[in-house]
Amino acid sequence: MASNKKRVALIGKIGSGKTTLMQRLNEEELKYSKTQMVQYFDDFIDTPGEFIELPFFSRQAINITMDAGLVILVNSCVDPQNSVPPNLIHTYNIPALGVVTKTDRSECNIKRSRNLLIYAGINPKHIYEVSSYTGAGIKELEAAIQHFMAPHRNK
Repeated sequence: MASNKKRVALIGKIGSGKTTLMQRLNEEELKYSKTQMVQYFDDFIDTPGEFIELPFFSRQAINITMDAGLVILVNSCVDPQNSVPPNLIHTYNIPALGVVTKTDRSECNIKRSRNLLIYAGINPKHIYEVSSYTGAGIKELEAAIQHFMAPHRNK
């Protein structure tokens, strides 16, 4: 059976910055667009925020990760609400990273975002703080992605 684990699945709430983060990692122009459906790219799978926010879609989120070798749970540090269930990340049987986005914003609460990612099951050592607009933290995140994805992409 062929391995199809060469992509990174991005999951997170609506407006958490998944698409913008993917654009930054792909060195594309940053432009906002609401992800309406699952989008497959060469290296990424971009998912709608509804997959996390609405329990009805939880099975679809699990199915999407079947095509991924790594899942990244994205949390915006300016979002005061949590809709991610405890230990959600353990549902996916693949490595996981947590990313705190929008760290360039003045109303950012990184500690709260880190706690929510840990609550969701992310190992604290695998949480990265980034700004897709300024580029802060992107190099470290890219290195972590490469670390986890190299075995899949070098096949």
